[in-house]
Amino acid sequence: MNARLMCFGLLLLACVAPAVAENEGQPDLDKALELKLTSESLRDLNQVVELLDEAIEKGLDADNTDLAEQMLVASLTERATALASVVLGQPLTDPRRDPRWVQVRQVALSDLQRVVNLDEDQPAAHLLIGRLQSLPLGDPSAARRALTQAIKTSESAGDSGMGLEAEELAQAYALRGATQADVERRLADFDKAITIEPEKVEYVLLRAKHYFATQEFDACLKDIDAAVAMAPENFAVHELKALVLLAQEKPEAALESFNKASELEPDAVSPYQYRGEVFSRLGDLDKAIEQLNKAVQLAPENVASLLIRAELLALNDQNEQALGDIDQVLAKQPGLVRALLMRARLLGQMERKDESIEALEKLAEAAGNNPEVRLQLAAAYADQSRYTKAIEQLDRVLELAPGTPIALRLRGDMYLSVGKHAEALKDFESSLAESPDDSGVLNNFAWTLATSPFDELRDGKRALEMATKAAEITEFNQAHILSTLAAAYAEMGEYDKAIEWSQKAIDMDREKNEGKLEGALSQELTNYKSKTPYRELKNDDVDAAGAQEAAPPASDSSKDATPARTIDF
Repeated sequence: MNARLMCFGLLLLACVAPAVAENEGQPDLDKALELKLTSESLRDLNQVVELLDEAIEKGLDADNTDLAEQMLVASLTERATALASVVLGQPLTDPRRDPRWVQVRQVALSDLQRVVNLDEDQPAAHLLIGRLQSLPLGDPSAARRALTQAIKTSESAGDSGMGLEAEELAQAYALRGATQADVERRLADFDKAITIEPEKVEYVLLRAKHYFATQEFDACLKDIDAAVAMAPENFAVHELKALVLLAQEKPEAALESFNKASELEPDAVSPYQYRGEVFSRLGDLDKAIEQLNKAVQLAPENVASLLIRAELLALNDQNEQALGDIDQVLAKQPGLVRALLMRARLLGQMERKDESIEALEKLAEAAGNNPEVRLQLAAAYADQSRYTKAIEQLDRVLELAPGTPIALRLRGDMYLSVGKHAEALKDFESSLAESPDDSGVLNNFAWTLATSPFDELRDGKRALEMATKAAEITEFNQAHILSTLAAAYAEMGEYDKAIEWSQKAIDMDREKNEGKLEGALSQELTNYKSKTPYRELKNDDVDAAGAQEAAPPASDSSKDATPARTIDF
């Protein structure tokens, strides 16, 4: 029921309400009734609410108390609706940029909470709470509870006229669905909203987005086709279709839908950003950068466009231009971690490695609990052969994000580089459990099992299995992996096979790498021809004091071996 009509009905009841002498709040109630008849502004409504509060506080008989509370419910609802319309009627923006937005919403929510406390059978109030809490910086849990109450009280009202209108009930289901963490409940709510309002394209689009998130692409496209039939000029429908096609590895078809979206909204930035990604996937970085140039022209303040363009420029070896974009981003948002990480990475690529590490160290101090920052710092240390420093950072990464495959893999490599083979094998084992087909992990694991000077750690049979799998994954096309395969055969005592694969590794290195690994590979081949397995223990840390104290005595045949060129970083 309309809040203003409810108030007029209550005024009629007031005309026949019995007067009781001891009603100290009666004068305030009378003033509230009189003012309500002539109220024209929010200020008048505020006075009505104040008078009703005073009347109830001073005391009324039972009938007048009921009347005052009903009037209060209606007046608070009317005021909250007016305030909420200010918030809900504005374009959706970041409320943090305009604190008044949050303040108005909070006042409306306060009124609505009073309404449902006075009378919980107010589905419209519950719905409005749900709508306001569904906005940015709202409380999704509070929204879900309120929307559940809106649905419950509305459906309980039946045909009494006190329930929600059909379109309002559909909205309650749709909004609640958006707050549901459970996939099945979310879908059930969207289905219900569509059943109530089958022609509402926004609800069909919501369900399509749900299917996209759950990677049910056929169901998603079915809903999108239905949405296109309902609203062929809807920008969001065509953009979502493009994203689905992109997820299905159909970049050319995705481009068509992104182009259609741009036709419908020429000033929209997102299609240009997405087309940049598509062209990047297709290997055309120039076209990708061109799309981002247009995105930046359309919205120079859009940080996402600058970040994406910086990534593309870096991929295109245009590091100076990429750094310029990052500096623009940091001028707008000085503390943006992603931009600071990209800046450090670019400095490293530009051979300004000391600056890169200095920037990362400062960032790690400021954002100490960010695993991505520490992971990049570890990689930078590794690039400068500061392996112990890298291990320290990776320890912290794995404290913050246990089981991170790339951190386990990199720490294993670092342990291998400082001669800590047992620790390396443990990390390789954990990394392999997460990424069983990672050829790099398989290679380094196999190399350590085949060449470690620690007898208790070697396992030729397992090394051969892993090296063979790594070679198969890379189609026997990587010289260093063929070298590992040779080392595994040597550990098994199959020297003919070891010689065969070692020679193939040398030939492939000459063909593909201009013989960059030939010194190490030739030493390995010499070992195998003398029927001696290869043994290796490294400590190449530039910060290390020096001695490999834990190493067993090296055999004569391996004393002069070149450090592990087979390690797959």
